[in-house]
Amino acid sequence: MIGPTDTGSIGFDAMKTPYEVDEREYPHGGSFEEQCLFLLRYAVLAPSTHNTQPWKFAVHENGIEVFADYTRRMPVADPGSRELLMSVGAAIRNLRIAAARFGLACRVDYDYSGGSERPLAMISLMAARADAPADPAIGTLFASITKRHTNRHPFLFSRVPGSVLDRLRKAAEGSQSSLVLSTDGKLNKQVANLVAAADRMQQADPNFRKDVAEWVRPDWTEKYDGLTGAALGMSPVASVVGPWTTRVLDLGRVRAAHDKNLCVEAPGLMVIAGEDAVPCWLDAGELLEKLLLTVTAEGLHTSYFNMPIEVPDLRLELRTLLGLSSWPQLLLRIGYCLTPTPVTPRRPLEEVLISYSRL
Repeated sequence: MIGPTDTGSIGFDAMKTPYEVDEREYPHGGSFEEQCLFLLRYAVLAPSTHNTQPWKFAVHENGIEVFADYTRRMPVADPGSRELLMSVGAAIRNLRIAAARFGLACRVDYDYSGGSERPLAMISLMAARADAPADPAIGTLFASITKRHTNRHPFLFSRVPGSVLDRLRKAAEGSQSSLVLSTDGKLNKQVANLVAAADRMQQADPNFRKDVAEWVRPDWTEKYDGLTGAALGMSPVASVVGPWTTRVLDLGRVRAAHDKNLCVEAPGLMVIAGEDAVPCWLDAGELLEKLLLTVTAEGLHTSYFNMPIEVPDLRLELRTLLGLSSWPQLLLRIGYCLTPTPVTPRRPLEEVLISYSRL
């Protein structure tokens, strides 16, 4: 039986240990449970809103059950758990990729009820057939899992090559969600205006600021989640008071100007769209991670600008502006950057495992 203390966390460094997972240590000759636990070390490196890491997993004799952890929901920024479920979808994508990398066939069966007591997905794992066609992209995507990070620094003005944009569009093929890539400066400026408007509206709400502040950490945090000051672009000194300033000060005008410039100056914007339903949110999260890993492999960087999507009226404006037939779910900028990207803390595996006596 897999228990919450069976993985051990002695000497665990939240900023280092999770990213040092080494594929050469995969337990080819170990038990099925040991192999599943190893795969989960890649799942927990998925992106999540404000690094809330809102997932839990249960290992049993046939595979892995994936749960949403609604205790980590941001009730003001994400009242409908839309971003939470996309985060879980991203973790599922990492599991798919890691399983394929180690020669396992992976079948994902979803429970679209979205309930907290039932798993959102059941991942069945088995040895892949010898004659099964290999996906040539798996190796590249897998190698990017430990390297993918959000970069909030200004990007270079270098354009994104058309060949890279084509590969991103190809990566989105087969998904329920749609992908929009824009390198149109005029259109991107209009999107940036919506980002700035959303910043001003959200920052004016003390409940929103409190919601976000719960996940802001000083650089030398001992917590295993949230965003450090370094990840948010703060100086080490500013990171000490980062949670306080986020909660108390309305910095809407400052943030609006800053984020607008980042959007306008970015070589490209990327939008993932889909319907507002649990299966579509999970699918959008899976597509997001596939795109992020593809971007990372290309030497590019991304960061999120979901603020106008979190404000209903502005979300409608964004949909109309982009001519979408469904709702925008995620908005990111894409480009090149020479500034190193700080890592974010990760929880030890035992914190995301559920123990069942029936195992």
